[in-house]
Amino acid sequence: MKILVANNAAPFVRGGAELLADRLVLELRRAGHEAELLRLPLGDDPEQIRDGITAAALLDVVNVDRVIGLKFPAYLIPHHDVVIWLVHQFRQAYDPPPVGWQSDPRTDPVVAAVRASDARAFEQANRIYAISPMIAERLRTANGIEAEVLLTPPHADAPYRCAESEDFLVALGRISAGKRQHLAVAAMAHAAPGYRLVVAGAPDDDAALDALQREIDAHGLADRVELVPRFISDQEKLDLLARSIGSVYLPVDEDSYGYVCYEAAMSSKPSITATDSGGTLTLVDHGRTGLVADPRPEELAQAFDRLASDRAAARTMGEGARALALDLNLSWQHVIEELTR
Repeated sequence: MKILVANNAAPFVRGGAELLADRLVLELRRAGHEAELLRLPLGDDPEQIRDGITAAALLDVVNVDRVIGLKFPAYLIPHHDVVIWLVHQFRQAYDPPPVGWQSDPRTDPVVAAVRASDARAFEQANRIYAISPMIAERLRTANGIEAEVLLTPPHADAPYRCAESEDFLVALGRISAGKRQHLAVAAMAHAAPGYRLVVAGAPDDDAALDALQREIDAHGLADRVELVPRFISDQEKLDLLARSIGSVYLPVDEDSYGYVCYEAAMSSKPSITATDSGGTLTLVDHGRTGLVADPRPEELAQAFDRLASDRAAARTMGEGARALALDLNLSWQHVIEELTR
């Protein structure tokens, strides 16, 4: 089968959805299909969003048997055989502020256009899957669409390992306001002495990095927070996880179970996440595979201290996290069978 995987694209941004699209193309080829990746640009302002809808709707896809659409506006591409594996919609048109746009004469017509184009695409799609229960629930609530959950396997096969924990927690992932590394830093101002926080990942932009550095400086935490503001290799990442007490991942309403949490679990390390972090709660079961705290520095600091002060309990939670991750039975073979049937 000739399959076009369609995703959106933001210049110089490479995150989980981009890794997922690349791996999906690779796995389709391994399964014997011809597969290519198409990325459609998506801007930020209302006019750019409107242009993105128009560009997707006007594409004339030829010599393709099936389109697998992942994100808005890519799944709007007209074709007789579209299967949607929904990573997420354009949330600014659905969610309440601050994620969603405030009602405004400039944005209201674009919100209406997004919702209308989504409704048309969902109605015409042959099948719709969601990458997590969280995405399926959003789709049900916003659009009245029932989607089967098809969990995303890891993007890469990695030699996860676990070593004796050293005196640090690790916060991995893109440095951005939405991932809330600033909350983890603020928590360290209330944490007991004796351990550090290592924040490692590429910043979304200079503003995100500057904001995080200001948080460190404001609390006088230069000796307790190590900032590694760059892309880190898989080897560095796995080494940090293996030697850490545990992982801290505090996104706002995460779409999936969170690869940061999954990689920590596969390294037999517990994760600390927040009550409003959404999909991360798939893997972080409070007291069994990690800790869940209110997204306030004081509450998070208590969770940090709990792991740091009781290493035996942290090890037990890490073992539970790995067992739960393995129980998910995340399989690319299953994903490919579903998307190509």
